[in-house]
Amino acid sequence: MKLDRPLPADAARRRHLACCLLLALFALGLAGRAAHAQSQTAEAKRAGEVAQVVFGIASYVRWPAPHAEIQLCLAGDTRYADALLDGQTQGQRIRTQRLGALSAAALAECQVVYIGGIGEAEREKLNAHLIGHPILAISEPIVPCSVANMFCLKFRDAQVGFDVNLDAIARSGLRVHPNALRIARRTAPQP
Repeated sequence: MKLDRPLPADAARRRHLACCLLLALFALGLAGRAAHAQSQTAEAKRAGEVAQVVFGIASYVRWPAPHAEIQLCLAGDTRYADALLDGQTQGQRIRTQRLGALSAAALAECQVVYIGGIGEAEREKLNAHLIGHPILAISEPIVPCSVANMFCLKFRDAQVGFDVNLDAIARSGLRVHPNALRIARRTAPQP
């Protein structure tokens, strides 16, 4: 049965309000998706910048024994390592792998370790394997710098910079070109 009578004013207003509410929710959903996509793009850009700095640091390092290919290992929960895994290494011969376990055997295959978030016990275990060995240790920007980390990445304004732990470098037996140290000094915050 079809009613041809007009709806009461209250019912029409409720229907209009419901339509407006649905449109607003739809618009918010689209805005949320756009913000999420923009955030993912910013994260990917930041990961690319981090990779560029990591590969740049590695290019300034010389190991006691030459390697035809550098093994870059990812340790812990890494936030900015996606571009490292992509393999775009600026002409360097670098192979990247994610470490499942932080064992001496696994770390013995690594010339570079990129350290993400790990628990305190794992950090101590990792530090014990790194200290005094020719393994370049670089920590992710969101990870606190520890005694074994040689380069600690930092976000400074709109760029990725790094701090240098000269003691860790000296204990490792690695040779780091002075230009890497100058770059660290140049990107340091000015007092």
